[in-house]
Amino acid sequence: MTDLLPGFQLFALAAALYAALGALAVAATLPWLRSTLQPWEPVARLRVLLLLACVPAGSALVLLLAASLPSMLALAAPWLDHCTVHGGGHAHLCFVHLPEVGIRLGLLAALAYLFARGLVRLTRASVGFVRAERVVAALERSGEPSEVPGLTLLESTQPLCVAAGLFRPRILMSRGLFGLLTPAERGVVIAHERAHIRRRDAFTRAVVRALTALHLPAVSAWLRKELDVAAEQACDEEAAVASGDRVCVAATILKVERATRAATTGRLGPVAMAFGATAVERRVESLLRSPEPPRSLRLPLLLLAGIGMAVFRFADELHHLSESILSLIAH
Repeated sequence: MTDLLPGFQLFALAAALYAALGALAVAATLPWLRSTLQPWEPVARLRVLLLLACVPAGSALVLLLAASLPSMLALAAPWLDHCTVHGGGHAHLCFVHLPEVGIRLGLLAALAYLFARGLVRLTRASVGFVRAERVVAALERSGEPSEVPGLTLLESTQPLCVAAGLFRPRILMSRGLFGLLTPAERGVVIAHERAHIRRRDAFTRAVVRALTALHLPAVSAWLRKELDVAAEQACDEEAAVASGDRVCVAATILKVERATRAATTGRLGPVAMAFGATAVERRVESLLRSPEPPRSLRLPLLLLAGIGMAVFRFADELHHLSESILSLIAH
């Protein structure tokens, strides 16, 4: 087992470098991304933002797989083994010739810190999700099913309406808010929250918050904010289609925002999408304009596919380059 440790350290360092490369690429294009994505319709914008959130993790996975490809081939075809041409101090991303020594102590400590920090954050988030799910279940048990399918009314005067739950989302609305809304406004709110449930937005947000931890802090904050806004706007558009009145949806958002301004979702926050709590001004402005035409994501997907093909096409060069860089910084 101890023989495998130096090799594991090198592969871990390579993965960290690849993830950092992806994060820096997104950070470098952030000004352009902000101006380009702003006018896009919500669904297409949300999908592109999801792809951007995955860039560091995806870069680490794809580049590590490509850089390991020559070593994998050497396992099946020993005559393709190139490690024998290198000196003993060369870092080997290889499954055949494991390195004799690990990486520098400082780098090893940094990797251990990043791993421990990520583990602590993941543990805290998991505990928060479990507690929030318990609160949702308790509220659902204390509430009363309404005549509207999928809606539970809570015996509370505090205005509240959320689509809550990661794996079994449901709509919770307080009687305080229910009584404030007209039948048409209730229809808007329920259509909006049903869109959240159909799209599994609470679960998607939880996954994205984990993925964006690999980005630079400013990029991570922007991605989280824009993803939340795009998700809300996408649900607003579905509510507008269901009601047939975009102005009514905009007016309902403003009414609910005023009613719930002092309210808080408390421990529901990690698993809840609250109506009227996010980017109200941008959502209303969007609804008062004509809807944007759907955009095709064919070009971004073709670009990603082309980059992936190029990476694997030059896997041998990537393998050698990665080993050279690791030799400089790790040993």
